[in-house]
Amino acid sequence: MAPGRPLRESAKPAAARHRRGDSQTDRRLRDGGKARTSTAARRRRRIRRVPLADGTHRLHVVLIMLAVAMSLCAGRLLQLQGFDSSAYAAESAAALTQRMPLLPSRGDITDRNGTVLAATEPAVAVTADPSLTGKQPGAFAVVIAPYLGMTVEELLPLLPKRDTHFVYLKKQVPAMTYTRMAAALAEQNLYGVFRESDPIRTYPSGSLAGPIVGFVDGDGTGKAGLESSLQSQLAGVEGQEEYESAPNGSKIPLGDSKITPAQNGYDYQLTLDSELQWVAQRRVAQQVKKAKADFGFAITMNIKTGEILALAQAPTYDSNDPKSSLKKHRNLQAVTAPYEPGSVQKILTSAALLESGHAGEGTRVSIPNRLPSGPYLIKDHFEHSDDYRLNMRGVIAKSSNIGTAMLARQMPIDQLHDYLAKFGLGEKTGIELPGESLGTLPDADMEPMTRDRVAFGQGLAVTGIQEVSAIAGLLNGGVYNPPTIIKSATDSDGKQVALPVREPRRIVSTTTSAHIRDLMRAVVDNSSTGKYSLRLDGYTSGGKTGTAQRGTATGYKGYITSYVGFAPLKDPQIITYVVVNNPKKGDPTGTQVAAPVFRDIMQYALPRYSVAPSKKAVLKPKPISW
Repeated sequence: MAPGRPLRESAKPAAARHRRGDSQTDRRLRDGGKARTSTAARRRRRIRRVPLADGTHRLHVVLIMLAVAMSLCAGRLLQLQGFDSSAYAAESAAALTQRMPLLPSRGDITDRNGTVLAATEPAVAVTADPSLTGKQPGAFAVVIAPYLGMTVEELLPLLPKRDTHFVYLKKQVPAMTYTRMAAALAEQNLYGVFRESDPIRTYPSGSLAGPIVGFVDGDGTGKAGLESSLQSQLAGVEGQEEYESAPNGSKIPLGDSKITPAQNGYDYQLTLDSELQWVAQRRVAQQVKKAKADFGFAITMNIKTGEILALAQAPTYDSNDPKSSLKKHRNLQAVTAPYEPGSVQKILTSAALLESGHAGEGTRVSIPNRLPSGPYLIKDHFEHSDDYRLNMRGVIAKSSNIGTAMLARQMPIDQLHDYLAKFGLGEKTGIELPGESLGTLPDADMEPMTRDRVAFGQGLAVTGIQEVSAIAGLLNGGVYNPPTIIKSATDSDGKQVALPVREPRRIVSTTTSAHIRDLMRAVVDNSSTGKYSLRLDGYTSGGKTGTAQRGTATGYKGYITSYVGFAPLKDPQIITYVVVNNPKKGDPTGTQVAAPVFRDIMQYALPRYSVAPSKKAVLKPKPISW
């Protein structure tokens, strides 16, 4: 054995050689007991093994798995058909149920004679389902383009639009146009274009009474005028159609369906007279242009009823195209824009003095050249002596600020306030138009200086509708009729709809009313002759001019000119009030700017409403001085 080599390593080769070389011994051992024992053990182990490829075992496993799966399916089927059948049936029906709104027809607006001012034309919004039209967009586009007034190139991007089942092609298409288009598509077996109700609001009279009628937006909602203030009544109540549909959205002919009919809006007949409105509107526009004024308006009213026969303003706008006008011109100035009325207010001050007994038509006043009022001096628009003698009739005829203030000082301040409030100042008249202003009436404890100014038309603010309604009440035997612009309303069946009732009220006695008519007659009797005469041809009348300084944010600048008048004198029927704001050309007085418009409107209105001419159109003037 070599030195240093481990004994175990040196023994291995020998043992190995012995095992490899002793083949005889191996043969003997296989025939001996040890060999027999090893063979028996191996046999026993083979008997205990389970063959993996046993076909019977695999069949058992598969059958068990199928039995479990069938049990699960049977349980689910039992749940669906036995326990949750109603819920799932309802869910399935809901998935196949389509709901389509049924839009009501918006009510019409007509004038007192039936002339249509606003109407609804049947129309639809054309829609498409791109999941259906996208398969043949070119074929669809070629058919529908002529009907929609669009080009094929404009339609092609819409028809195959992805990730949606709905797209608008065009809105407000006339209903008959859609019917013809649908027939053309059916001939080509093209399905996928639909419709929604989308009526068109039209205004046949254009700019006639535009600010009164108003307009609607693209959704059919009123945005101005009566279209706005009567929105819910005109719009009606939306209905609905429910029906079963196929997966492609088409209606199943024999499927369940339910219709809740829409309730159409009310039709309204106004008190306006379209022809008189046209005359007034044209005349106001002419005068505003001639005087280079900011704006003007005219109100013509039936004194006996409070009905507005004409309410014209300039500038105005066309209800079919309101966007072409300035926003400020869309407001109804006679209702929404308060102003200082000037000398027309002297009629209301006189009524308070007469009714309270503090003055009469013949009350004498010695009028100074100037009247101290607080830190200021009141003066008249004309120069006169320091001892200018007028009776009350003369104070109104000459429109003396000083005389009116002196007369107003004869009654307590709070009493003057209460009468003006009784006449309707400082509160809304309740006319059916939107945006009505309250105006401004100083409190009952106003300063004496403020009382002086209020007496002749400064220091307070009124709207045109407030002022004309108050004066109409003073002329109507002392009975105030709330102004109205709505004559009647009917539902879709033609039945009359009850309108809010606003009762007349007495504001002064019949005696005071007669005195007011006489004071206003004095204005006409003492007016100039010729071009600027206030007289009406063939009719006795009364009136009052107004020329007020125009209040602005930076002080008084320019004038507001006005004239209010009525006829006939003994039994007033019609009143017209004209206001022209900030005339910049000519003499800015009520006589020269507003009165000519009044005359032209009244000369048309009186015979139109069968008001008989006066037997004596010119009466002998009564004295105005002493």
